[in-house]
Amino acid sequence: MNPLKELVTELGSLSREQVALRFMIVLSLLGFTVVLLIAGESSVYAMVVLSLLSALCVLNPHTALPAAVMLYCLAVWWVGVPEPFNPWCVPAGLCLMVLHTACALTSAFPAPATVPRALLAQYAVRLGLVAGATVLLSLVAWTHEALGYGGGLVAVLAGLLALGLALGTYYAVVTLAQGDGSP
Repeated sequence: MNPLKELVTELGSLSREQVALRFMIVLSLLGFTVVLLIAGESSVYAMVVLSLLSALCVLNPHTALPAAVMLYCLAVWWVGVPEPFNPWCVPAGLCLMVLHTACALTSAFPAPATVPRALLAQYAVRLGLVAGATVLLSLVAWTHEALGYGGGLVAVLAGLLALGLALGTYYAVVTLAQGDGSP
């Protein structure tokens, strides 16, 4: 069968959940584009290429294309933003995290299949936890930098504390939950 015909057939048979996940792909890439425009000085060419790659990613999220789109986003960020590590990198990173999650969930099931609501809820909780931890650790890092600590023992202790909290959260949320028989 013709690959283009297969793609059109697949798009015509999408379940509601698959449509919603692909809409999340669109929203995450649109959000990244808006944050990129606010934070930097990207060219029109970069925006056109990002738009085309976004459309292709929505049409075919179960290939290696989402990874290529994320790499392109990182490259455009690095080149287009004068100071890549600024407060706008957190929302940009969160947009890429939503993109990754939506593409992973989209590719986990065939196009006409219904994605179980329990799985969507589980991933929404995980996404929320990682997003919250990302924002919290970014605030800690910026506070650390604003106070003038350039590294050394304080940075090592702050990193170890963050790692310990992340491992503890993972243990509480994932490991203990699996011991209860839940997915």
